[in-house]
Amino acid sequence: MSGARGVAPAVTPLKQNLIGLLTRQYAVWADRRTSSWDDAPAFEGPVPGNKGSRRTSGVRQPPGRLLVIDDSKTDRDGLMLLLESRGHSVKAAKHGLEGLRILDRHPEIELILCDLAMPVLDGLGVLKMLAGRGDLRRHPVMILSSLDELEGVVSCLTAGAMDFVRKPFFPEEMALRVHNTLTLTRTLNNLSSLAHRDPLTGLFNHRVFVEMLQRELSRSQRSGVSLGLLFVDLDRFKLVNDRHGHLVGDEVLKEFSRRVRQVARSSDLVARYGGEEFTVVAPEADWNGLYTLAQRIRHAMEEPCATSAGPVMVTVSIGGAVFDPAREQTPDRDRLLSMADQALYLAKDAGRNRVEISQNELPLLN
Repeated sequence: MSGARGVAPAVTPLKQNLIGLLTRQYAVWADRRTSSWDDAPAFEGPVPGNKGSRRTSGVRQPPGRLLVIDDSKTDRDGLMLLLESRGHSVKAAKHGLEGLRILDRHPEIELILCDLAMPVLDGLGVLKMLAGRGDLRRHPVMILSSLDELEGVVSCLTAGAMDFVRKPFFPEEMALRVHNTLTLTRTLNNLSSLAHRDPLTGLFNHRVFVEMLQRELSRSQRSGVSLGLLFVDLDRFKLVNDRHGHLVGDEVLKEFSRRVRQVARSSDLVARYGGEEFTVVAPEADWNGLYTLAQRIRHAMEEPCATSAGPVMVTVSIGGAVFDPAREQTPDRDRLLSMADQALYLAKDAGRNRVEISQNELPLLN
């Protein structure tokens, strides 16, 4: 039964091999986490509604947001009781499909503890579904199983599981494994955030923008759906720094970043290109859709920014361009960038605080 304490088994050659495999999997998983940019936000503090942190293993750790997936009500309730006694917030599901539905409604979940053998969708199926959606980076999985077979362990670790825990487990061991897994994932998220986000605004940095633009152009070509790109520049921003100082200028940049995130779609990638210039990659946006998005951003800056020096008014000029796979056979990143940049200069030359979207004059492909 889950949570029961028994006699610790002897360390057999099979278990020695498993320990080595788990150690190597941790290294592979950590390398996978840091090798590509992650759009999950870094953990910034205690979970609302919880009473605070608990001290485990001498390290102060905020409680986690967990999901337990197990078809056995006894095992499920026992594990939930154990985790909640350590201060964690826990949700539960009877099988993998129900667990994925809960995850869609609660993307804040940090760690999934999933039984291997279940009806409808088993643990291996959950891993494959999450991997296919690209969600294993955001929601790591610990697999639980009473089956004593190395093949199942290897299959789960190969599919992306972060850890494998044998049933029945020792309660303190489980608590420590959860604690250590949360510590590792949060550390990797923070490292990923430092590598891929602008430290002032919290938006993605120039490197991520370039990678994402190329990826979305390739996806647009495959799917036959257009892709929009915006360059946004804060008008006469140098005057803000000259009149009020760079600290106030930083406050304006942060306020613009907050506003543009509010009006952009969840699928849009907003990045700081450099200085007071920003970019928005807008998947599936045609000319009209991109123009509408640009006008929303422009209107969002028509109210003064509240700063430590008082209200500061800053408008924006926006230039945009669209890659349309129906007109262009091969996506050209540099050409798209150049078109959006030229449109931005047109907006500035025409008096600023306006939007210009480049018209693609290429003929339709037959």
